[in-house]
Amino acid sequence: MTAQFKEPDDLERMARDLPPREAPESLWPRIEQSLREEQRHAAERPEGLIERIARAFHVPAVTLALYAVILLVGAGMSWYLLREYTQRGETVVASQSSDDMMRDAQSDIEQAMFYYERAIGKLTVLAERNEGKLDPQFVALQKDKIALLRSSIDECKAALAKNGTHPEVQHYLLLAYNDLQSTLQQMVNRAN
Repeated sequence: MTAQFKEPDDLERMARDLPPREAPESLWPRIEQSLREEQRHAAERPEGLIERIARAFHVPAVTLALYAVILLVGAGMSWYLLREYTQRGETVVASQSSDDMMRDAQSDIEQAMFYYERAIGKLTVLAERNEGKLDPQFVALQKDKIALLRSSIDECKAALAKNGTHPEVQHYLLLAYNDLQSTLQQMVNRAN
């Protein structure tokens, strides 16, 4: 049996020529009965919170439940690790004497000075290499600022050598290091 292609007009004419067919009398009552049963089953079991949220996000309820479990485990681990970290930190502080803590703080300050000096040395080389790419007036202003900051650093170091670990002098020394580092970095960034 071969199928022949019919024009849409031919199909419409053939459809009109078909005898009208009535649905059996039992069809609509069965459909209504099925709909009532479906509604009754839906009303018997209320939708849970997870199912409502899953429907709102258009994801399966199992997937949403899995995401919730993963988030809860992550939050629990974070809480546990933060608690352990704070307890460990409190134990370290409680176990050290004031002199030990002061020595540790002084060591940290000296380490910060070392890293500042190292970064400033590298940035100085980079800034000097890129001076030709910059506006001469900008370079002149920056060089004046750099000389002033280096002088301030030298004065702070001399005061520390004379007076020991004076907190205000250390503070101003670290501020001067920070300003010098950011000035040099600004020159390098502007050249690039």
